[in-house]
Amino acid sequence: MVNNLFTMSINERIKKIRIHFCNDSNIEFAKTMEVTRQAANNWVREGYSVGSGVLYKILEKFPQISQPWLFDGTGDMLKKDFISNVVSVPAEEDHDGEFTDSFNGAKFFDLKNGKYQMSVPLVPFFAYGKFANDADSLEPDNEGWENESFEVDGIVRGKYFAFEVKGDSMDDESRNSFEEGDRVLARELNNAHWKDGIRYKKYPYWVIVFDSSVLIKQIIDHNMETGEITCHSLNKSPEYCDFKLSLNKVRKLYNVVQKKPKAVNY
Repeated sequence: MVNNLFTMSINERIKKIRIHFCNDSNIEFAKTMEVTRQAANNWVREGYSVGSGVLYKILEKFPQISQPWLFDGTGDMLKKDFISNVVSVPAEEDHDGEFTDSFNGAKFFDLKNGKYQMSVPLVPFFAYGKFANDADSLEPDNEGWENESFEVDGIVRGKYFAFEVKGDSMDDESRNSFEEGDRVLARELNNAHWKDGIRYKKYPYWVIVFDSSVLIKQIIDHNMETGEITCHSLNKSPEYCDFKLSLNKVRKLYNVVQKKPKAVNY
């Protein structure tokens, strides 16, 4: 195998696959590969020797992966025929035309500059403190839902939605905060992964659906023993104090992966 300063190691390439297809979840990756979590974790540990049998199994489970790239880092991670089959709409075509379906309701539009425009359902319930009791179903096939688009680096798996921010509890007037009217791209975390610990240090901001409320908050702690998360507001006003929330009361969790400022929306 090629091994130089400009080529990722085999362990780094496998980790890139895990990030791309499994949101960097070792649990999800191990389940897909049908191996133990320890085995899957070993493969991404730098210096760990990965046999060709493992690589062929990865290609079997992820047929979109280019064999030359996986084996020696040559070329792109995804096969060109996979990209052209999934993303076929030219960038100059009017956006009222159809996007190419991908996964779980998300659609992609090739911008021809190494980027993709990702179109996802815009949930018609604001993400803030309290809201009406209509947030029982967050499914992308609801009639009348609008779509929101975001520019992304590649085609991704997972269930994604867009939410619009309401209120000022997450606004501290800094660049990284959330103003009313901002829209966020959020990826669902399946509740099967909640008990293994929410990776709030890597993904600090979350849309949380519980009871009749849809919140956008920073999660700053997950108590594995009590099953509680601690929610934090960026606004330093005394009215926005930290609070704990039992995951037993949470119906959906979505980690925020991108923010679209309100100035871009209108």
